Amino acid sequence: MMRTNGHETAAKYLDKSVIYFFICVFLVSGSALGYRFYNSFPCEQLVMDINARSYRIGELIKFTDLTEHSKNRQWYFGDSTAVSDKREVLHVYTKPGKYVVRLRVNGNCIKETTLVIKDKKVLIDPNKIPNLKVPDSITVGQTLVLTDSTPEAHSWEWRFGETAHANATTQTASYSYESFGLKTITLIVNGDIKHMAKKRIQVYENTVLDEAPIKTIKPKKREIGWDIPYEPVVKEVEKKDEKVPFISEEDFAKALIKVSQEEITEKEFEPYFCGNINKNIVVDGKNMTFLVFCQKIRGKKIKIKRLTLFRNESTNCIENINLEYNRKIL
Repeated sequence: MMRTNGHETAAKYLDKSVIYFFICVFLVSGSALGYRFYNSFPCEQLVMDINARSYRIGELIKFTDLTEHSKNRQWYFGDSTAVSDKREVLHVYTKPGKYVVRLRVNGNCIKETTLVIKDKKVLIDPNKIPNLKVPDSITVGQTLVLTDSTPEAHSWEWRFGETAHANATTQTASYSYESFGLKTITLIVNGDIKHMAKKRIQVYENTVLDEAPIKTIKPKKREIGWDIPYEPVVKEVEKKDEKVPFISEEDFAKALIKVSQEEITEKEFEPYFCGNINKNIVVDGKNMTFLVFCQKIRGKKIKIKRLTLFRNESTNCIENINLEYNRKIL
């Protein structure tokens, strides 16, 4: 009887030990699972937000950690500045370039992105640009005189678009072109390159002929028996071209509108072209003849955006036209 009771006691004790062991294992596993559930999450859920008005030096950039269940974080901005552990942080870059921004969440999840920071935008003040008044055209050899009237100006640098160096450093500059073509005149006042003034001028080849000199032909020797003296022959001096009617750029633009409205034809322009209305012109940067342009706009609704007439100063004859226009949508 004693042995039987001893075996029963040992069995009961063994059963309780197994039960306690499984209970401990269950509690430990549950705690581990609970800890992992509450303290870890998939790294794919990491979300960062970067917001700025512009990505340039000196501009504030806002960095925000939008990750759910994130308990701690570190922001690395890629420019050797201090690491931040805030959910929202403002940062300013002082040099242009590419920066790798890194966000580490809960010590083991990392997300990176690259920011391109540009140089500070240069703001142009129209009031600081010199008021450069330049005629539309000039001829080779003719002297061009320009004067700057910028208040408080103390230095000037004139370039007339024909040489690589500055052509004048005084308030009033004069220049004579040696070649024809479209030239760009620039003026820098007080060394302020950002507010440099630029104007274009059309330089025409000098086609005006100088007055032909009077040639005196020496008298031939009289033959024997001639009593009438030989009179010298004088070549008649060529007359200068007479000026054609002058039309302003504003009136010319209005006349083009009338052509588009089929109120007049291109033949009305003959007096201003010295009779040749088939001259080449520049329309929106492309070359075409004036007749082709008139045919192109006839019967269409157009608006002249910009018009410049280039004339022969001695005759007022229009040599070239540079214009920009667009079609109105009905």
